[in-house]
Amino acid sequence: MKDTSTRLELFFLGPPQVILPGGEPAEFTVDYALLLLAYLALEPQKAFRRTDLAASFYPDGTRKQASQNLRTALHRLHQTLGNQQADPPYLLCSSYTLQFNAASDYWVDVAEFRALILATQRHDHRRLGVCRDCMARLAQAVELYRGELLRGVNTYEDTPFDDWLFFSREELQRKAIEALHALAQYHYEQGQFDGTETYTNRLLRLNELDELGLRLQMQVSALRGLRNQALQRYQEFKHRLAAELDAEPEPETIELANDIRAGKEVKPPGPPQRRDTLLTSRLVSASALPNMLVPFVGREAELGQMARLLASRDCRLLTLVGPGGSGKTRLAMRAAADNVPDWPDGAWLVALDDPSAGDDLETALVNALGIPITNSTQATRFQIYDFLRTKELLLVLDNFERMINQADLVKALLYHVPKLKVIATSRQWLGIQGEQVMPMGGLDFPTDDDFTSLGEEELAQWAQGYSAVQLFVENAHRVEPRFELSPQNVGDIVRICRLVDGLPLAIEMASAWVRIFPCDQILARIAQNVDFLASRTKNVPRRQASFRESFEYSWRMLSEEEREMFLKVAVFRGSFSLEAAQEVTGASLPDLVSLKDKFLLRQFPGNRFDVHPLLVQYVTQRASLHRDLAREARDRHSTYYLTFLTERASTLTAEEVQQDLENIRAAWQWAAENDRLAELPPSLDALARFPELTAMLSQRKNN
Repeated sequence: MKDTSTRLELFFLGPPQVILPGGEPAEFTVDYALLLLAYLALEPQKAFRRTDLAASFYPDGTRKQASQNLRTALHRLHQTLGNQQADPPYLLCSSYTLQFNAASDYWVDVAEFRALILATQRHDHRRLGVCRDCMARLAQAVELYRGELLRGVNTYEDTPFDDWLFFSREELQRKAIEALHALAQYHYEQGQFDGTETYTNRLLRLNELDELGLRLQMQVSALRGLRNQALQRYQEFKHRLAAELDAEPEPETIELANDIRAGKEVKPPGPPQRRDTLLTSRLVSASALPNMLVPFVGREAELGQMARLLASRDCRLLTLVGPGGSGKTRLAMRAAADNVPDWPDGAWLVALDDPSAGDDLETALVNALGIPITNSTQATRFQIYDFLRTKELLLVLDNFERMINQADLVKALLYHVPKLKVIATSRQWLGIQGEQVMPMGGLDFPTDDDFTSLGEEELAQWAQGYSAVQLFVENAHRVEPRFELSPQNVGDIVRICRLVDGLPLAIEMASAWVRIFPCDQILARIAQNVDFLASRTKNVPRRQASFRESFEYSWRMLSEEEREMFLKVAVFRGSFSLEAAQEVTGASLPDLVSLKDKFLLRQFPGNRFDVHPLLVQYVTQRASLHRDLAREARDRHSTYYLTFLTERASTLTAEEVQQDLENIRAAWQWAAENDRLAELPPSLDALARFPELTAMLSQRKNN
């Protein structure tokens, strides 16, 4: 954050105030020194002629007197600001011109106000009323607007400066009123009536005849059951309007007052929305909302990014891609629920793993959205287009990998329904032009560095700030109310989170065992057998009933060639290079990218990859059904690393030893156990250097 104590701060909206570097307010005994500063600072790119400034500020005297008065005001301004000592100076003065120095260290509230308003005008959102970023900018802007420009400062009437001040005040007040209109309407549509009251009160203080602000206040009062208050506000406004303009309220305002007086129900801005589930325009059973019955934890950055993308005009299709159990469905539903009021025709869930969805996307859409289909000659697809064409709605297409070969229908929907947005969750991209992809990993958890730098007491406190640990503790507390995070169990909890890579589904499954096992035993059992991770609840889809089912689901999505490739890749231990993967498996770069895109490989800096340890467990069991394939892959793996050691004996680096040590050990063990002893001696020279290289690496870390 920038240190504001070193800059000059100029507040001109409302009563003017100048804060000098260091935080002291400047004192101006003469208004015209302050007015001169404001006039220059609000147009820092312009060099003003001294003669023009003198004529504008001092029109009543002679030219000589006006020039002398300007010099006096400028001298006082130099002294007040400490201009001679500032580096760079705030004022640039020549014999003929005066200019505020745009390169100096300063801040002006008017410039900030205008920049925030301009940013909302230039931002490429779908519409202003659904853009949270722009609403935040407008809220900042109206906080800066403390009143009219240079309020309380006296000027000469009918002078160029007076004209400038008048039009500047009008322009800035108009921008403030427009911003307050937008904010009041936004809060009303969100059902946030306190915010509506706040901004309409400010509106009516700026312009007591603002009818839009009045109507919003009347609606809020009526919705809160305060009908008499709404009618009193109307009567006061009506009398004020008649007294000042001899006019009647607008027909819309009169109709609203009559409806309130007659006891008619004022239509609320939208149905009340809960934020923990996705409420669609149809009733949805709890089983259709997998894992939404537990609190939502973490993902604040992802939710913020999704809100911005949903408000953007350009993003029509947002795909959350990630491995099974990463929380794609839950995040999509939370984002949709948070944005439901922004969609006049609702946010709709289409659960593609629901039995009613079948295997046809058209049928799934018809059933989920309740689209009436006739037996006419027109194809179902075109009846769907016609039904949705004029609607502004959000579709959540959950588990789209099941129908990935029908992505063309999504593309056609986006073309035929211009106000449609789609959030898809999938284990692979849809491959549609313009698709915005958001990769999903696990929740965050403490690193190795946290373990080494913090004691147990500190680590327990520190770990609570990580969403993976929060989820474990919250879920554990639900099944065992006496469970608490402590210095004794925090290390094992963090290791569990790390072992499952922060995946929410696995964390929930692991934490459910705290009723029976201590955390260290849960950790050991997961490491020994992935089948330990299984759900004990009945209202989850089969693919989420256990981690094995989640893997099986991914396995079924692979082609035969991809399955063989994955079986080969799983022979690696720890991370491996792209070159090693291609040599051992015979895979091309596109083959490996395909596995990575399906989240069966993880990629790290330096073009290195690995397979998640729990996936290695699963695929190793699968390999027993493909013994010849697995044996060939282990032979090639052993040959590659033994050859690597032999060829790099004299040039091997400490980093390479650290990166490939697990694979080197596995290669040696395989060769020793499979009568390939003759291949081992050539690699001994490289192995002899391991203690030296390891010591070098340890020394570098300590330094």
